[in-house]
Amino acid sequence: MKPIRPFDPKKTPRPNFDLAIDGDSFRKLRSLDIEIGCGVGLHPIRYCQENKDRNLVAIEQTKTKYEKFIKRLERHPVLHNLFPIQADAINWISHFVSSHQVDRYFLLYPNPYPKASQKNLRWANRPFMKFLIETLKPDGHIVFRTNLADYAEETKETLTSYWKLNLASEFTISSSSVPWTHFEKKYLLRGQKCFHLEFSKNS
Repeated sequence: MKPIRPFDPKKTPRPNFDLAIDGDSFRKLRSLDIEIGCGVGLHPIRYCQENKDRNLVAIEQTKTKYEKFIKRLERHPVLHNLFPIQADAINWISHFVSSHQVDRYFLLYPNPYPKASQKNLRWANRPFMKFLIETLKPDGHIVFRTNLADYAEETKETLTSYWKLNLASEFTISSSSVPWTHFEKKYLLRGQKCFHLEFSKNS
């Protein structure tokens, strides 16, 4: 694989800091998980309901999806461990997340950019991946899901061989499982296979 060009976080636009807590308090959170591209919030809400000891920043760039997320959130009891953000995830993480701060990243059914010319837009192939890995704590994890076998295989190969992460777990998601996202629900109902990959950083 050809070397991936360096990433300079200082060259990314600085988004507004719109968390419901101040920046210093955010950086002092004892646990921090981040979901990139959380859509309308199905997974973040359920995750925070089931993991009250975890703090999750759920980032969605698309305004219409984010607004649906907020409306969905309003129908549930207040979740003090869930922090919704409308922003470009790369820009937001570059400016507001420090080295060795994140326990877990969720990349659930990201755009696969299937054309050969789009290969550098896939998450594992982006220069930003180096910075994202730097923000992981020792033994931190990246959780990845997709319905595309070739995308899963490429991601596994790149994250383990190029970025030197460990493959912590790998399995095909059961059709009887509770879907994490609306995409997953749709794919499983169609009888498609969905793939779960989890990677860990060396301690």
